[in-house]
Amino acid sequence: MAAIDEASGRRAASCFFEVGQREIGLSSSRASSCRISGSEGLIVRMSQYGKLRGHSGCVNTISFNPAGDLLVSGSDDTDIILWDWLAKTEKLTYPSGHQQNLFHARVMPFTDDSTIVTVGADGQVRVGQLKQGGEFITKQIGEHHDRAYKMALEPGSPHILYSCGEDGLVQHFDLRSDSPTKLLTCYSFSNRRRRV
Repeated sequence: MAAIDEASGRRAASCFFEVGQREIGLSSSRASSCRISGSEGLIVRMSQYGKLRGHSGCVNTISFNPAGDLLVSGSDDTDIILWDWLAKTEKLTYPSGHQQNLFHARVMPFTDDSTIVTVGADGQVRVGQLKQGGEFITKQIGEHHDRAYKMALEPGSPHILYSCGEDGLVQHFDLRSDSPTKLLTCYSFSNRRRRV
Protein backbone atom coordinates (compact mmCIF):
# COMPACT_ATOMS: atom_id res chain seq x y z
CA MET A 1 0.00 0.00 0.00
CA ALA A 2 2.88 2.38 0.78
CA ALA A 3 4.29 1.78 -2.72
CA ILE A 4 0.96 2.81 -4.28
CA ASP A 5 0.79 5.99 -2.17
CA GLU A 6 4.39 6.81 -3.07
CA ALA A 7 3.74 6.29 -6.80
CA SER A 8 0.60 8.43 -6.60
CA GLY A 9 2.56 11.15 -4.81
CA ARG A 10 5.26 11.11 -7.52
CA ARG A 11 2.61 11.46 -10.26
CA ALA A 12 0.99 14.39 -8.43
CA ALA A 13 4.37 16.08 -7.92
CA SER A 14 5.12 15.55 -11.61
CA CYS A 15 1.78 17.16 -12.43
CA PHE A 16 2.51 20.23 -10.33
CA PHE A 17 5.97 20.42 -11.91
CA GLU A 18 4.27 20.35 -15.34
CA VAL A 19 1.95 23.21 -14.33
CA GLY A 20 5.00 25.22 -13.28
CA GLN A 21 6.76 24.47 -16.57
CA ARG A 22 3.65 25.59 -18.49
CA GLU A 23 3.35 28.81 -16.48
CA ILE A 24 6.86 29.93 -17.40
CA GLY A 25 6.51 28.86 -21.04
CA LEU A 26 8.77 25.81 -21.02
CA SER A 27 6.01 23.39 -22.04
CA SER A 28 3.36 23.65 -24.73
CA SER A 29 -0.30 23.85 -23.75
CA ARG A 30 -1.15 20.63 -25.63
CA ALA A 31 1.64 18.65 -23.97
CA SER A 32 0.71 20.04 -20.55
CA SER A 33 -2.94 19.22 -21.05
CA CYS A 34 -2.16 15.61 -21.99
CA ARG A 35 0.17 15.12 -19.03
CA ILE A 36 -2.09 16.80 -16.47
CA SER A 37 -5.52 15.53 -17.52
CA GLY A 38 -4.52 11.92 -16.97
CA SER A 39 -3.08 12.49 -13.51
CA GLU A 40 -4.98 10.55 -10.86
CA GLY A 41 -2.84 12.17 -8.17
CA LEU A 42 -3.98 15.64 -9.21
CA ILE A 43 -7.63 14.63 -9.31
CA VAL A 44 -7.44 13.01 -5.86
CA ARG A 45 -6.03 16.23 -4.38
CA MET A 46 -8.72 18.47 -5.89
CA SER A 47 -11.44 19.91 -3.70
CA GLN A 48 -14.35 22.22 -4.29
CA TYR A 49 -13.27 25.84 -3.94
CA GLY A 50 -16.74 27.32 -3.81
CA LYS A 51 -20.12 27.68 -5.47
CA LEU A 52 -21.16 30.51 -7.74
CA ARG A 53 -24.90 31.16 -7.74
CA GLY A 54 -26.57 33.49 -10.21
CA HIS A 55 -28.16 31.67 -13.15
CA SER A 56 -31.79 30.59 -13.10
CA GLY A 57 -31.25 27.86 -15.69
CA CYS A 58 -28.92 24.98 -16.40
CA VAL A 59 -25.33 26.22 -16.92
CA ASN A 60 -24.01 24.96 -20.26
CA THR A 61 -20.74 26.85 -20.63
CA ILE A 62 -17.96 28.19 -18.43
CA SER A 63 -14.57 29.47 -19.50
CA PHE A 64 -11.80 31.62 -18.11
CA ASN A 65 -10.70 34.91 -19.58
CA PRO A 66 -7.15 34.89 -21.02
CA ALA A 67 -5.65 36.16 -17.72
CA GLY A 68 -7.48 33.48 -15.72
CA ASP A 69 -8.87 35.87 -13.12
CA LEU A 70 -12.45 35.99 -14.46
CA LEU A 71 -14.88 33.25 -15.32
CA VAL A 72 -17.64 33.71 -17.91
CA SER A 73 -20.74 31.52 -17.73
CA GLY A 74 -23.85 31.10 -19.85
CA SER A 75 -26.99 29.08 -19.32
CA ASP A 76 -30.50 28.20 -20.40
CA ASP A 77 -31.62 31.55 -18.94
CA THR A 78 -29.68 33.16 -21.87
CA ASP A 79 -27.75 35.47 -19.52
CA ILE A 80 -23.99 35.90 -19.44
CA ILE A 81 -22.36 36.31 -16.05
CA LEU A 82 -18.80 37.47 -15.43
CA TRP A 83 -17.44 36.18 -12.12
CA ASP A 84 -14.49 37.05 -9.94
CA TRP A 85 -14.04 33.38 -9.12
CA LEU A 86 -11.36 33.96 -6.48
CA ALA A 87 -13.66 36.23 -4.48
CA LYS A 88 -16.67 34.04 -5.44
CA THR A 89 -18.61 37.12 -6.53
CA GLU A 90 -20.61 38.14 -9.57
CA LYS A 91 -19.05 41.13 -11.34
CA LEU A 92 -21.53 41.69 -14.16
CA THR A 93 -24.64 40.12 -15.70
CA TYR A 94 -26.13 40.96 -19.08
CA PRO A 95 -28.71 39.44 -21.43
CA SER A 96 -26.90 37.75 -24.32
CA GLY A 97 -29.60 38.48 -26.90
CA HIS A 98 -30.06 34.77 -27.67
CA GLN A 99 -33.63 33.48 -27.87
CA GLN A 100 -32.73 29.98 -26.66
CA ASN A 101 -30.12 28.20 -24.52
CA LEU A 102 -26.53 29.40 -24.57
CA PHE A 103 -24.05 26.64 -25.40
CA HIS A 104 -20.66 28.38 -25.54
CA ALA A 105 -19.27 31.73 -24.38
CA ARG A 106 -15.69 32.97 -24.64
CA VAL A 107 -13.82 36.16 -23.80
CA MET A 108 -11.85 37.39 -26.81
CA PRO A 109 -8.11 37.79 -26.07
CA PHE A 110 -6.45 41.22 -25.97
CA THR A 111 -9.75 43.07 -25.45
CA ASP A 112 -9.37 43.85 -21.73
CA ASP A 113 -12.27 41.42 -21.16
CA SER A 114 -14.62 43.78 -23.01
CA THR A 115 -15.61 41.43 -25.86
CA ILE A 116 -17.49 38.16 -25.33
CA VAL A 117 -18.65 35.90 -28.16
CA THR A 118 -21.48 33.36 -27.79
CA VAL A 119 -23.39 30.66 -29.68
CA GLY A 120 -26.61 28.92 -28.76
CA ALA A 121 -29.56 26.67 -29.55
CA ASP A 122 -31.11 29.40 -31.71
CA GLY A 123 -28.15 29.03 -34.12
CA GLN A 124 -27.04 32.61 -33.59
CA VAL A 125 -23.42 33.70 -33.29
CA ARG A 126 -23.34 36.87 -31.19
CA VAL A 127 -20.81 39.34 -29.84
CA GLY A 128 -21.23 41.37 -26.66
CA GLN A 129 -19.13 44.45 -26.05
CA LEU A 130 -18.69 46.35 -22.79
CA LYS A 131 -19.18 50.08 -23.22
CA GLN A 132 -18.30 52.96 -20.89
CA GLY A 133 -20.44 52.88 -17.75
CA GLY A 134 -20.67 49.10 -17.61
CA GLU A 135 -23.35 48.64 -20.30
CA PHE A 136 -23.06 45.60 -22.60
CA ILE A 137 -24.25 45.93 -26.20
CA THR A 138 -24.88 42.68 -28.10
CA LYS A 139 -25.40 42.01 -31.77
CA GLN A 140 -25.82 39.01 -34.01
CA ILE A 141 -22.85 38.53 -36.34
CA GLY A 142 -23.88 35.26 -37.98
CA GLU A 143 -26.12 32.24 -37.78
CA HIS A 144 -26.44 28.54 -38.39
CA HIS A 145 -29.57 26.80 -39.69
CA ASP A 146 -29.73 24.73 -36.52
CA ARG A 147 -28.11 24.71 -33.06
CA ALA A 148 -24.58 26.09 -32.78
CA TYR A 149 -22.55 24.40 -30.05
CA LYS A 150 -18.93 25.50 -30.18
CA MET A 151 -16.52 28.21 -31.20
CA ALA A 152 -12.78 28.32 -31.53
CA LEU A 153 -10.78 31.51 -31.07
CA GLU A 154 -7.69 32.19 -33.12
CA PRO A 155 -4.83 32.31 -30.61
CA GLY A 156 -3.44 35.80 -30.18
CA SER A 157 -6.17 37.54 -32.17
CA PRO A 158 -8.82 39.84 -30.67
CA HIS A 159 -10.82 39.62 -33.93
CA ILE A 160 -10.91 36.05 -35.34
CA LEU A 161 -13.17 33.16 -34.34
CA TYR A 162 -14.75 30.08 -35.89
CA SER A 163 -18.15 28.50 -35.21
CA CYS A 164 -19.72 25.16 -36.00
CA GLY A 165 -23.27 23.91 -35.71
CA GLU A 166 -25.61 21.01 -36.30
CA ASP A 167 -26.03 22.19 -39.89
CA GLY A 168 -22.46 20.96 -40.48
CA LEU A 169 -21.30 24.44 -41.42
CA VAL A 170 -17.95 25.79 -40.21
CA GLN A 171 -17.75 29.58 -40.39
CA HIS A 172 -14.89 32.06 -40.03
CA PHE A 173 -15.61 35.43 -38.40
CA ASP A 174 -13.50 38.55 -38.37
CA LEU A 175 -15.09 41.02 -35.95
CA ARG A 176 -13.83 43.87 -38.14
CA SER A 177 -15.94 42.57 -41.04
CA ASP A 178 -19.71 42.67 -41.53
CA SER A 179 -20.21 39.08 -42.67
CA PRO A 180 -18.76 35.63 -41.93
CA THR A 181 -16.96 33.42 -44.42
CA LYS A 182 -18.42 29.95 -44.92
CA LEU A 183 -15.40 27.65 -44.86
CA LEU A 184 -16.86 24.18 -45.30
CA THR A 185 -19.80 21.90 -44.63
CA CYS A 186 -19.24 18.49 -43.02
CA TYR A 187 -21.21 15.50 -44.34
CA SER A 188 -21.61 11.94 -43.06
CA PHE A 189 -19.34 9.31 -44.64
CA SER A 190 -22.21 6.82 -44.84
CA ASN A 191 -24.87 9.22 -46.13
CA ARG A 192 -23.50 12.09 -48.22
CA ARG A 193 -26.79 13.99 -47.99
CA ARG A 194 -26.78 14.08 -44.21
CA ARG A 195 -24.86 16.96 -42.66
CA VAL A 196 -22.85 16.24 -39.54
